[in-house]
Amino acid sequence: MTAKLTSRFLDTVAPDPAKRLELPDGLTPGLYFIVQPSGAKSWAVRYRHRGRPAKMTLGKYPLLSLADAREAAREALRDAALGGDPAEAKRRQAAALATLPESLGDLCDRYRDEHLKKRVRNWRNNQAEIETHIRPALGRYHLDELTRAHVREMLKGIVAKGYPVAANRVLTRLRAMLNWALAEDLVEVNIAAGIKKPTKERPRDRTLTDGELVAIWRGTEDLSYPAREFMRLLLLTGQRRDDVRKMHWDEVDLKAATWTIPAGRYKTGRAHLVPLAPVVRDLLQDMPFRDRAGYVLSPSGGAKPYSATVKPKAALDRASGVTGWTLHDIRRTVRTGLSALGIRPDIAERVIGHTVGGRLGQTYDLHEFREEKLRALLAWEGHLLGLPSGNVVALSGLREAR
Repeated sequence: MTAKLTSRFLDTVAPDPAKRLELPDGLTPGLYFIVQPSGAKSWAVRYRHRGRPAKMTLGKYPLLSLADAREAAREALRDAALGGDPAEAKRRQAAALATLPESLGDLCDRYRDEHLKKRVRNWRNNQAEIETHIRPALGRYHLDELTRAHVREMLKGIVAKGYPVAANRVLTRLRAMLNWALAEDLVEVNIAAGIKKPTKERPRDRTLTDGELVAIWRGTEDLSYPAREFMRLLLLTGQRRDDVRKMHWDEVDLKAATWTIPAGRYKTGRAHLVPLAPVVRDLLQDMPFRDRAGYVLSPSGGAKPYSATVKPKAALDRASGVTGWTLHDIRRTVRTGLSALGIRPDIAERVIGHTVGGRLGQTYDLHEFREEKLRALLAWEGHLLGLPSGNVVALSGLREAR
């Protein structure tokens, strides 16, 4: 009868310089204590899988104690009795562990490549929040050491920089990333869950007065390309900031006087036609790099889109004397102004790219309303250029400012 192994025996057993020793445990059939000629000691369990003998290494001694080795052997033998292959399961687990992200920075990369790029249409907007805020603040931390305190500290830093609403968005983005990681078994807990948003948001109702519009337009004269053109296109068209910023020459037809934002980069998932009123068309006609393929607003000759909007906005605040407004407030101002000019609500909504009607209407009504939207934008352009401002927004002045 095989004697059961004891801790004292394991500590004192001497190696055989000529061969490896495999010492069975009388208490746990299948468990063996391995002693190498070098003196290294480890554990293994022998079992049968599909009628054939198999073996699995459990771990090194004394890192794996006698009691733990017995429990591990019993678990492996139970799996084998149910038809499983413990050694293969261990290999798969090791392979999975080898691909687990170690730091939050690693997780950011996995989230981008395996989720955002494949499933999120405007994934670059999501990635921008990660790269701007999450990775710099938390990317260096190992996932096991990351705490809620780290997250709260990051959010406080964003608020302290003057971006309270952005802090809410970053928290939402981090939660989404960790929820994905949780579903993929990459983390065991979402540490961002339960953390309250740092800022209580209220729907903005800020619109720019006619006097403020004049002051802001005057202020754009102090800006240079592409910031000046970017701000003026926002004021003239009412389109979304990122859509204007990423305008591509392939989307613009100056002869037909249209700008068509493709479905692939538009928020609604459908192409959006923006008729070009005369001042907008002339502004684009005089734009640098017009004969090149690439981005319309680009400090790099069309290779990359314009992105540095924060400093020009601050400069515009100083030059105009208008404060407490955001770039998105321009869009709200244009929409409100269209109503004030008597434009039908459904046309005003279509001008700024909002969907109109239910899902059925969106499916069957594919009319572009080009003429209606053009009349609306002509009315808005006429209002903007006609404001009592010493003719500062006249077309000639617009050209001289370049």
